[in-house]
Amino acid sequence: ILIIYSDYYPKISKNLLSGAETFLSEKKVEYEKKRVDGSLEIPFLLSKFIKDYSGFIIIGCVIKGETDHYHIVKDICLHEVYSLAYKNKVPLGSAVLTVDSFEQSIERSDVKKKNLGKNAALVCCNLMQILND
Repeated sequence: ILIIYSDYYPKISKNLLSGAETFLSEKKVEYEKKRVDGSLEIPFLLSKFIKDYSGFIIIGCVIKGETDHYHIVKDICLHEVYSLAYKNKVPLGSAVLTVDSFEQSIERSDVKKKNLGKNAALVCCNLMQILND
């Protein structure tokens, strides 16, 4: 599995990575990580490595601000990511948070709260299992 993560919000990325990595380690699933600067760069890296891995986990966070930039970033990122995954039929779990505030991102990323990094790893592994059945 390749984990592609944006560390635009380092604390959020660290939380999400912790959840995903802990789950994968417990399940003894091999993985690698590649960092990008922001969520818009995730599809670029995914397209480069789409044939090289059995599954992908994408991690990032887009927080709503006072302008339309939030909508542009989340829409492009998620549309391109899922277009690539569907076209290439690759398992993918997403932990790209789209939230109204930093506080919401903490709630969703914290391993002791919603732990969406773990959820993304679980989804990816479940899809990989379905393809192998």
